Amino acid sequence: MTMDAQRLVSDPDRLRVETRFGDFETDRSSVIAFPEGLPGFEQCRRFVVIAADDIAPLQCLHAVDGPPASFLTIDPRLVLPGYRCQLSAHDATRLGATEGSALLWLSIVTVQPDGVALANLRAPIVINPATMAGFQLMPHNTLYPLRQPITA
Repeated sequence: MTMDAQRLVSDPDRLRVETRFGDFETDRSSVIAFPEGLPGFEQCRRFVVIAADDIAPLQCLHAVDGPPASFLTIDPRLVLPGYRCQLSAHDATRLGATEGSALLWLSIVTVQPDGVALANLRAPIVINPATMAGFQLMPHNTLYPLRQPITA
């Protein structure tokens, strides 16, 4: 084990995250709570968002507990410039958001075998950095596509 790896293991404020995109370190205070998990990954309740120049503008949402789970994500406004990021009053309360809260919006990205990347604009993930809480919105009446091609 290298000196850096030993430091990460012994430093209680740091967290080492191993992903398929590489190994990263982050502060434990960067862990986001997903009280209900994500649909299909309900056992994963804590995640970190990892941004790296190699995959920008994509980010990685990576579970730090529960079964292994890692998702490529992108800001939906980069995929569809007119994308409306809105919360209902109920969802804002659930997230601890107030009017003017700076929220992080993410769409899960899938990459097809032919290399085409698709963003799920129908069910975005929303995170409140002030409370370090997040969840995936599952709106009933949305016109946004489940699989929106991402263009350069």
